[in-house]
Amino acid sequence: MSTDLSKLCADFLRNNHASQSTEKLKASHARELVAAFFGYKSHAALMAEKTYPLDQLEEVDIFIPDVPLMDDRRSKFNGLPNDLTQSIDLVKFLAEKLADEGLCAANVWIYDTLESYMAEVFLPDCQTLIDDQLSGAMAETNAEFFDSPYYENVQIEDRGDELVVIAKTKYKGEPLEDKPFCGDTLDMVVQVTFPRMAGKRGFHEFELEVGGSVNDDWADPELRYGIRSQSRLAMELGLTNEDLDSLEWDTQENRSNDGMLYDHVLTFNENCPPEILEKIEGLSDNLTIRVSANAFDSPFPDETDESMHYEIPNIRPKDQWLEMTGGFQIGESTEQLKTRLDEIHVIRNRIAEGKSTVNDIERLSYLLGNDQDY
Repeated sequence: MSTDLSKLCADFLRNNHASQSTEKLKASHARELVAAFFGYKSHAALMAEKTYPLDQLEEVDIFIPDVPLMDDRRSKFNGLPNDLTQSIDLVKFLAEKLADEGLCAANVWIYDTLESYMAEVFLPDCQTLIDDQLSGAMAETNAEFFDSPYYENVQIEDRGDELVVIAKTKYKGEPLEDKPFCGDTLDMVVQVTFPRMAGKRGFHEFELEVGGSVNDDWADPELRYGIRSQSRLAMELGLTNEDLDSLEWDTQENRSNDGMLYDHVLTFNENCPPEILEKIEGLSDNLTIRVSANAFDSPFPDETDESMHYEIPNIRPKDQWLEMTGGFQIGESTEQLKTRLDEIHVIRNRIAEGKSTVNDIERLSYLLGNDQDY
């Protein structure tokens, strides 16, 4: 039956073209185009299909003709008629003929690419199903989600017995003013699986799975991860923080007559590890180098320059941020939040260094809005 169906479709194409043109469409070319229509790279590959024969096409739920593969195949043929109809129009014609002949009653998806169809049609139509599976992650935010996200990263994987579509995106909601801010965006992944049934493009009903978590890019990276980020000085010297910690140097400021800081001149101790000094490009023979006026600033704008010494391991970044800061407080302005976080940062460092007082502990508990013991 698969051979007959392939020949039938090839005849459809040739007869349709003959009715519109004086140029002939070769039978071999028509067969190759039909093979691509069903998702195969050649007529021989279509004929070799044993596991998912085309005679099951009448039973499929979804049929997705491979328009890009038809375009690719016809670009490699010599002697195609110059006035041959565009691939997507050939697909529409074949799908209609198969339906008229009672050979395919499936829901046929015809689009320039499957990736575009998924992003622009299918996934937006499935938004209710997607939202249902994301309800748990949504509950962790202080936002409501109304619009469908824009899917710009859609990938297709042919896994033999199934075709899998994986779409990744950020799903942004509308923050609720009466709740403390704890994130309004989800990082989400949608996986749609199409089990094969007939050929490479005839499928059973799809299976949809969604995963998501709160995007916490809004939180202070140091407070989220409890580690120091690479310092500006280390970045300028091309070193890691660990490399920099192993060095000793004297710093001289280079200022104008009116006190404007131009840059810093560093002179490294001759006992510094030579393998570290060798990494510094531009280091002079007398172990000096100039760095920018901002080299000793924090890598994050408007943040304290004190090093981070504390961490809370083995919990999620969002939970860690809440644990370490108390989160946003109702009625708190951005400036008030900044001031409170700076003070928390300083007190936690004193605790980590063993230099805290009873007043520090009480003050930290107050700033966090609880009575925890530290």
